[in-house]
Amino acid sequence: MEELRGPEIKPVYAFFGEESFFPDRLQDAAISVVPEEARDFNLDVLYGLEVKADKVIDVCRSYPMMAERRVVVVRDFMKMFDARQTRTERRGAERPGGGHSGLEQASADPGEISLDGPETGGGTVDDLANYLKQPNPSTLLILTSEKRPAANSKLGSALKKSKTVTSHTFDPLGEYHLPQWIVDWASMEHNLTFEDNAVQLLAFHVGNHLQQLTVEIAKLAASCKGDRAVKEQDVKDLVGLSREYSVFDFQDALFERNTGKAMMIARQLLHNADSPAGEVIKVISYLYGTFGKIWHIQRLTRKGMSPNLVQESVGIKSNFYYNKLARAGYNYPLAVCPWLFEVLLDADKAIKGFSRQSPESVLLMTVKKITT
Repeated sequence: MEELRGPEIKPVYAFFGEESFFPDRLQDAAISVVPEEARDFNLDVLYGLEVKADKVIDVCRSYPMMAERRVVVVRDFMKMFDARQTRTERRGAERPGGGHSGLEQASADPGEISLDGPETGGGTVDDLANYLKQPNPSTLLILTSEKRPAANSKLGSALKKSKTVTSHTFDPLGEYHLPQWIVDWASMEHNLTFEDNAVQLLAFHVGNHLQQLTVEIAKLAASCKGDRAVKEQDVKDLVGLSREYSVFDFQDALFERNTGKAMMIARQLLHNADSPAGEVIKVISYLYGTFGKIWHIQRLTRKGMSPNLVQESVGIKSNFYYNKLARAGYNYPLAVCPWLFEVLLDADKAIKGFSRQSPESVLLMTVKKITT
């Protein structure tokens, strides 16, 4: 943000990751580089699914009109090459006389996309990589994408090695970081402080939806004027405490062994379900598969396999999700997994008629066993 607002601005910024809050703010800061009255001729906001690389490069190489700089934003820019994303990257060296070794491997990082390979029409990865090496200094190019190109691809190398490019990856903020993030953001943006119970309540009910969090913090700042800290009652009065939880939130609470939070989410899941018994069956099935992955990760890791090979063997494409499951293993080590499967099997039998317990009792008892 300091670069975009100061004299050290670079001609290319690339923002990656699932968390869109920060890239959106940085995009707005980039757009403000061009005076509002000059944006008709000097601002282009393009989308990877709707534009080709050669068009983007042509726009970037054109000079600003009656302004110091032009700004070009390409949202989801990796989708310019979607037709080539299904190809795996050939890593085997070419044999003498032509042809490949026959070995094709996926990118070492399942969260990355490899784009190297034969390409035709619409501008190539090479074209964009070459532009990144020598960009037009009077154009500010902003690239955004959830996934970044593989580090050993031409584009990934250009993004990493070029002195004219700044790139950052923004992953979703872990819920255990939220209280401190709220405190820091409120202080920085609004000179606002929180009592401990208030910040915990806000984090618990809004979750890591940063856009919504900043809106709620702004509401609290407008109401709690003066030097006093935000109290728990302020949060209850001003913030809509109606967060909808999903089975993924439930899973994360179990990973943390947070009994109270997991039970609260379990009750909400059942309250919103058309069929409580059916919901419990779906949740138990989902958890069986998830803990099965945690068991496999630990089993293969103990055998000495590298994290990349473990991730590939378990069939997890997302680095973020894989790391989450690997961390969950600290709370659910290998020796505990067989017992976990027995707990889930007992719950499955109970909900399918082998017990007279209600669906809520079955699920809450399962939560208590797993988390305590």
